[in-house]
Amino acid sequence: MEVFAERRAKFMQQLTPQSVAILPCKPEYVRNGDVEYEYRQESNFYYLSGFEEPESILLLNPSAARYKYVLFVRGRNPGRETYDGARAGIDGAMSMFKADTAVLFTDFQKSASSLLPKVGTLYYSFGINPKIDETVRNMFLERQRGDNWSSMDLAPLLAEMRLIKNDGDWKMGFTKAIDISAQAHIEAFKAIKPGVYEYEVQAVFEHVYRKTGSPRNGYPCIVGSGPNSGTLHYNKNTCQMKSGEVVLMDCGAEYGYYSADITRTVPVNGKFTKEQREIYQLVLDAQNAAIRMVKPGIVKSALDSAITEVLGTGLVKLGFLKDKKDSRIFTLHGYSHWLGLEVHDVGRSTVDGKPRKLAEGMVFTIEPGIYVRQDVFDKMKDLKYTEDEISKIRTRLERYMNIGVRIEDDVVVTDDGYKNLSDAAPRDIDAIEALMKR
Repeated sequence: MEVFAERRAKFMQQLTPQSVAILPCKPEYVRNGDVEYEYRQESNFYYLSGFEEPESILLLNPSAARYKYVLFVRGRNPGRETYDGARAGIDGAMSMFKADTAVLFTDFQKSASSLLPKVGTLYYSFGINPKIDETVRNMFLERQRGDNWSSMDLAPLLAEMRLIKNDGDWKMGFTKAIDISAQAHIEAFKAIKPGVYEYEVQAVFEHVYRKTGSPRNGYPCIVGSGPNSGTLHYNKNTCQMKSGEVVLMDCGAEYGYYSADITRTVPVNGKFTKEQREIYQLVLDAQNAAIRMVKPGIVKSALDSAITEVLGTGLVKLGFLKDKKDSRIFTLHGYSHWLGLEVHDVGRSTVDGKPRKLAEGMVFTIEPGIYVRQDVFDKMKDLKYTEDEISKIRTRLERYMNIGVRIEDDVVVTDDGYKNLSDAAPRDIDAIEALMKR
């Protein structure tokens, strides 16, 4: 609760005088019949409160004399709690979650109106919970008619706070999410062999997650073997793995609401072929080139440029391309994203129209990839490759077809460089093959 209190105080310091911030909960969603999807609180709401129940609203009023931090929550209901588990209720919202006061969720409009300043700014992000949006919009429009009342989106302020990780983030379990995920990758390596199904590998990941305290996946497990290794977000995980294929595993656990994001690619039979080794080593070289550059003050986009240079040069050398600038037909996606409470976490990549510089505490992925897919020849036509050029490359690619390799790690910027938080999961070819022998 101390971490959440520190965050609220820092956030409220950034608000304009005579303002109020309202954060809606994530709504519950019905899967089918009377079964709902597993509930997860909206990330910003959780970031400032730690409160995980649905039908809740967080109100922050920094200019208030007494009630700066108000939670609107569900009332206690013994009948429902028999089915769904205990609720915090009004008393719990104040005793456990340290709200200055708590009010029933159903009384939000009536009670919040009396708490709002007469003139000021409403900080709110529309689009999270349509029902609460409608209520807030009605309240805001009523005040706008009679008072000098304006509104601002609170998401950018919280995005900047969430972008820089500090002791609070580590206390909440960010590194544990990554450690759990790295251990799961290691166990998956040892379980892979020809004849095993992709979903069996997924089961290894999720067993390790649950056994070590992760309540849920950070995102659906991607376990793609053979041709499936070239589908970026493949998650059906239904195919039986064959000797001679690679399997790409993009899997991360969630812990303390933080998500890891690690990808490893390994040979199904435990031994890379010559062609698989060439592709894998090129991707690894590109990733290492970018990781070694990480330090405060460097422009983040420079990492992408370094990866593009290594991959483009290597693909030309392998005979896959005539010009390294065409490498995107094999690499397909961006090489990095912020990481935190969400797997693709919030935070701008540019500031005032300029590329963002890295700063201590930023956490992001570095994830180059090469995917040799059948549709690459159509893309070559779009790039004006001649039929003769395509024919020669087609012959060259026959031995490499359906090899998809991505290597992804979670990196934090330190005061003088970086730390690879997910380095416990082996990346080097010799280390992978040695582990798979076990």
